[in-house]
Amino acid sequence: MTKIDFTMADLQPMALGYEEGQDVTREVLKRAEKAYHYFHNKYLELVASGVEPELRDLLIGHDASLEDFVGRVRQVVKSGYYYDSMGVFSVYLEYNDTYAELRDYLNSRGSIDV
Repeated sequence: MTKIDFTMADLQPMALGYEEGQDVTREVLKRAEKAYHYFHNKYLELVASGVEPELRDLLIGHDASLEDFVGRVRQVVKSGYYYDSMGVFSVYLEYNDTYAELRDYLNSRGSIDV
């Protein structure tokens, strides 16, 4: 088994830069897309390394929640209803849940074995 250095610090660039109730603007979309692409690349790299199934499932879930958030924000921005934070509320909650699960997993381990 090899150790992979992937910690909470690695998740920081993946933060959405969005808070509940905030206007949904092009800037929010830009930050969300950046976070998604960063995480997606990291996710593909880790899954290809053969991480354990529990971590793989957490990575898949978080990747999907980020993708959903970006898609919903894109729809809201396209519609022009920037103030419609309720339009992204459910996917934002899902993102928070998957982030917390991944954070807890990473905090419970010193490193990741593959």
